[in-house]
Amino acid sequence: MNKEFHRIFSLIFHRPDREFTGYLRNGFIKDIEFLDSNAIAGFSNFLEENRDKNDEEFYNLLAVEYTRLFITAVPGLPCPPYESIYREDTVMGDSTLGVLDSYSRAGLKVMENFHDLPDHIAVELEFLYYLMSNGNTEAYDCFMREHFSKWVPKFCKEVEKNDRIGFYRNAARVLEKFINVRIAASKE
Repeated sequence: MNKEFHRIFSLIFHRPDREFTGYLRNGFIKDIEFLDSNAIAGFSNFLEENRDKNDEEFYNLLAVEYTRLFITAVPGLPCPPYESIYREDTVMGDSTLGVLDSYSRAGLKVMENFHDLPDHIAVELEFLYYLMSNGNTEAYDCFMREHFSKWVPKFCKEVEKNDRIGFYRNAARVLEKFINVRIAASKE
């Protein structure tokens, strides 16, 4: 899989900002040309359905849905983006410590000014991108096997079920398909 997949999907699952929403409208489709036609069509359809929104409306659409899905919602958060929630039903559990250990073994640490948890899906995707970019396939395969593949399929199912605008649903479908292919390949 193209290493850019990890970088782009990390951006998708970070809290959107105006720079990202501008990128979605100008450059994103070109950058995902390596994906299959169904994945591209899902993103293209979302962008086409929302092309009449001005930049601020488009940003608000994504920001509000991101917040509802991944940060805060009443009565409860539909799709917490943290590994430990899915694996241990807690925040900052043993799986989070395992993630931090993986980062440390790769010579990385979470920046002090980072204001989220280290097992956030976007951070794990950035880490996978880092490992691929540096040719560390052994660590990449280990992290996929021991962490990412253990919880992200469940996360994707929740996103597919709860997204109201279609953007995150499509991203979750593509991500889930990617993980299933990786899991199948690792069993061969």
